[in-house]
Amino acid sequence: MIDRMHALYAWGNFIREVGLDRDPGWLDPALLAGDRSTLNESLTIVDDGPLVIDGPHTIFDVDGERVEGRTLIGRDLTGADWRVVYIRVATDGTRKHARRIMAEVEEAGDIDTEKNPTRNWVGIGKIVTAWEDSHGQWDFALLKVKESKG
Repeated sequence: MIDRMHALYAWGNFIREVGLDRDPGWLDPALLAGDRSTLNESLTIVDDGPLVIDGPHTIFDVDGERVEGRTLIGRDLTGADWRVVYIRVATDGTRKHARRIMAEVEEAGDIDTEKNPTRNWVGIGKIVTAWEDSHGQWDFALLKVKESKG
């Protein structure tokens, strides 16, 4: 069965500038399978703790190919050029939950909102809303996506 749900993705200069996009912790099978939901204490958006992520649906670039984290479980990446491109923020799949997370982000800083974006940076689903912090460190996109269910 295919359900439509909402997904919140985050990316930006911050993770690249501090090397978090290539942190070896991203390749932990527990994170890729969704059994663990945080990378480390340094990956944060607001000051109330680490960013809770959906590792199986986080998008990686591996040797020029865009893949979801779940496809990397058991894959030998020795010698591969890989990095995280779009972090999927863990939500319950509803638009309301994603908006609640972004309300906290908006409250914490200078965030510009684009309510009817024409560009979909993530490249999957249908973009609903996009955000960018005024310092160029974080970008976010709320997408309507299809999810396969058991």
